[in-house]
Amino acid sequence: MNTQPFLEDAEDLYQNAPFGYMTIREDGFIVNINATLLSWLGYDWNEVVRQKTFQDFLSMGGKIYFETHIMPLLQMHGEVSEINVELKTKGLNKLPTLINAIRIPDRSGFQSFYRFSVLDITQRKQYELELKKARETADQTVKRLNRINQELEQFAYIASHDLQAPLNTITGLMNLLDEKNYFSPGSSGELYFSHIKTNTQRMRLMIKDLLDYSKIDGNKIEFEKVSLNEICDFALEMIEDQVTKSNASFLIPEMPKILGAKIQLVRLFQNLFGNAIKYRSDAAPLIEVDFEENDDKITVFVKDNGMGFEMEYADDVFGFMKRLHSHDSIPGTGIGLAACRRILEIHGGTIGAESELGKGSTFYFTLPKN
Repeated sequence: MNTQPFLEDAEDLYQNAPFGYMTIREDGFIVNINATLLSWLGYDWNEVVRQKTFQDFLSMGGKIYFETHIMPLLQMHGEVSEINVELKTKGLNKLPTLINAIRIPDRSGFQSFYRFSVLDITQRKQYELELKKARETADQTVKRLNRINQELEQFAYIASHDLQAPLNTITGLMNLLDEKNYFSPGSSGELYFSHIKTNTQRMRLMIKDLLDYSKIDGNKIEFEKVSLNEICDFALEMIEDQVTKSNASFLIPEMPKILGAKIQLVRLFQNLFGNAIKYRSDAAPLIEVDFEENDDKITVFVKDNGMGFEMEYADDVFGFMKRLHSHDSIPGTGIGLAACRRILEIHGGTIGAESELGKGSTFYFTLPKN
């Protein structure tokens, strides 16, 4: 193995460095320049050294900036760093550069010299330009998506709200037909009536969930200090009939207070508790709530002993109007968990799920403390 130190020729290192180098006198005339910078500028050595000043490579604005900013700083402080300067090449192209310079006093003491290092930042400028365009495009896309979302939410609210009136009329007429026994048992009329009644109930559920979803607006929510235990109590009151009919049990520990929107957090826990009951197994539902706390956030776990699902669908269950079961087998709209995700996004949190088919599910979500 060769242990001799690697030595480089100083002149070659200067001439072919990945940086441009030049030395100028106090009057601006260039007295030395390396091959790298000459190549960038498109000149030969004899065309530049003692023939041109540094200012000759600057635009009018650049010359003013050089005289009023760069040179005074060099004279007073002896150095400048990280200054953007645009140089003109022989072909009159623009070369964006980043320069550093230091003052070197002449040994005779009559005048100073200035050494400049010059970095070609063409690629950086191109990247910055592309990044700026990408950001502008992204901003425009976000604004357009926000506008579309607002329009869709408004449409969903209006459509759902306006559909309730005729739906109430249909439900009322169906109740009258039911009370007066218009259809004899086992007849085709009774079968058709049953289908109409089932689909009417499904439409009512859809309208309710759409209305609830359209009301989740992050711009109109007021945050306050709320108790998560109080939130859970309110959520259980909202689904009291489900809890009683299913003989469900809840284990909820003492939890901290957080900053949040009370109504939306109630809806979050109501959806999770309701799903745990809806997708239950043969055993009586047992729902356990737990949490982990750190400096800036709290993670809440809602675990059930229900039917569970395969993990390949762990993200799909949060999709808008996406369901793993048909409406005939388990009634639902596929909006509840999408609403949970939206509520948590507004709060700056996230939601996920872990499950195993036949062995229950655990939904977990994070909430910032502040």
